[in-house]
Amino acid sequence: MTMLLFIAIGIVIGWNLPQPSWAKQWQDKVVGFVRSITNKAGQ
Repeated sequence: MTMLLFIAIGIVIGWNLPQPSWAKQWQDKVVGFVRSITNKAGQ
């Protein structure tokens, strides 16, 4: 459980630093996927 917390914190911190283009594309895919899930759950 602690490991998941540190991974989540690292993702938040890492996404706010300069990124290579491949990391930005991966982030956009993940964020879009999460948004699609939350939109379906909210309906």
